[in-house]
Amino acid sequence: MKNFVIFLFFPTLLFSQEVVSDLVSNAILKGNKFESTSSKSIISLPFIDDFSYDFPQVNPDLWEQSSVFVNRTYPINPPTIGVATFDGMNEKGLARDFYPSTSSEPSDTLLSKEIDLSGIDSAFFLFYYQGKGMGDAPQSQDKLVLEFLSDTGWVQIWETSGQAMTEFEKVVIVIDSAIFLSNDFQFRFRNYATISGNFDHWHIDYIKIDEFVNPNAINELNDVSFVYNSPSFLKRYTQMPWTHFQQDMLIELKDSIDILLRNNDASNSVDYQYNVFENLNLITHYPSSGISRNVSVLDFDTIGNFSFQNPPIDISSAVFSSFQPDTISFLVQNIIETSSSDYKNNDTLYHTQKFHHHFAYDDGVAESAYGLNINGAKIAYQFKLNRPDEKLRAVQMYFPQMLDTVSDIPFELIIWNHNNSQPGDTLYTQTVYPVHTENGEFHTYIIDNPFLVSGVIYIGCEQTTDDLLNIGLDKNNSANDYMFYNIGSGWNNSSYPGAWMIRPIVSKDPIILSSDDIVDDFKLYPNPAKSELFIETNKPENVISIYNIQGVLIKRITSNTTLNRFNIDNLASAIYFIEVENSENRSYQKIIVK
Repeated sequence: MKNFVIFLFFPTLLFSQEVVSDLVSNAILKGNKFESTSSKSIISLPFIDDFSYDFPQVNPDLWEQSSVFVNRTYPINPPTIGVATFDGMNEKGLARDFYPSTSSEPSDTLLSKEIDLSGIDSAFFLFYYQGKGMGDAPQSQDKLVLEFLSDTGWVQIWETSGQAMTEFEKVVIVIDSAIFLSNDFQFRFRNYATISGNFDHWHIDYIKIDEFVNPNAINELNDVSFVYNSPSFLKRYTQMPWTHFQQDMLIELKDSIDILLRNNDASNSVDYQYNVFENLNLITHYPSSGISRNVSVLDFDTIGNFSFQNPPIDISSAVFSSFQPDTISFLVQNIIETSSSDYKNNDTLYHTQKFHHHFAYDDGVAESAYGLNINGAKIAYQFKLNRPDEKLRAVQMYFPQMLDTVSDIPFELIIWNHNNSQPGDTLYTQTVYPVHTENGEFHTYIIDNPFLVSGVIYIGCEQTTDDLLNIGLDKNNSANDYMFYNIGSGWNNSSYPGAWMIRPIVSKDPIILSSDDIVDDFKLYPNPAKSELFIETNKPENVISIYNIQGVLIKRITSNTTLNRFNIDNLASAIYFIEVENSENRSYQKIIVK
């Protein structure tokens, strides 16, 4: 359960007025609904799911019921990239009960489909788990349990009590009872938590069930995997306008990147490469000579995560070669090649490097909320512009929905100039209100009278009450050198690691937008899709293409309507790219086929 504590703040505590709060909802899950495949076929061994897929729902071919959140941002040092997170919310990312009892209540369930364990003498059940990670620590009364289904009902096999963990622990259970060695074996994980929000996190990774014939199988996963998402290729920002990047590429572009790998008792020999695509056309390959770079990745128990530091992964100064005048996106594909026995689903990693109208330090996902509890307090975010006399058109902010809405409380949106490494004179102020958006979208505040800015500026706000405004806080990127707050005694850097979710939009041309300046030229739905896919374009006369993840053309049509229907029954479950091309431009989006 969650213990609620009242803190008394005193002026002598320098950072006491900064408050980081747990979220009460998960915007990524809003609008998503888990639907298991209708197939009743029984799963044969081995059963493996490491949750390495890059979408928030579990694999519907393996799971019958789920309310967990699949993600890459909450765990610390997972065995493989991606985990299933259990919390106090339902499958739609909303609190189950805003006024729960004082005890921990049942919350999330992850129920497998039927698995064939007949005809074998014994099987092993292996998984990894972590409490808290980057999220909220489950309390002592909270727990995570594993249950097997028998003829008489569910039998609890394992449980753990609430704790904060910085590493994952492995659990291995040998199944040798005839009660469970049947052709319709099922298991489920459940958690008990405070069910009023995004609390009491447990993360599960790499569930594996197989016949128990060799004790080494229990000890060794034989798998090398990526650990976290691919980093931005930019030194300062995660995203920035293309025109500003072009103005000073050598300053803005990293010389190298580091990607973490984890060797789970597999072969030490690993080949790595990355490819950069523009509109699915390969424009850059690493290494510059040869197909891949071979590295020796020792086991995690020996060195921890492997880091590309000696030498690092070089980035060519011409990695993003384009003459686009405004906005553009590049797809970065990271690949590791390992032994044939290695589980392959976690060996490819994608990252979209976006150059749109805005500057961003965050990755677009909030793990917490940040606020100040002082009337008149200010926050200021530093941004450096590479083009002089640029018009500031708008400011985007993300306010996650909290228990106490502040949408009726005004605040002052402020832009400052730069003075001695901190905010200086006020350039602009505008009275606005917090807007809580759906699905994690930023709200855009249009500047009433767009004005020219140059050099270093600061974007932020001043509170008119002591209520927490709760700006989204991305805990997977750190921008603290550029985050300042002032409670009346001068400017200080924020003491909480992370990145505020505030983005200024600059352009010499007017920008038409609603909630985000990243406007897709087409819409596709549903996503994920199963049997049919609808593609809606802004104008007729398009060439629509479907490519697989390797860039191979699967299907192409010439369309003269704005709404097109594709039958995708013949497509295997995987990730595909949809390309829409017309006389003006080409754009693409990612689609998941279940």
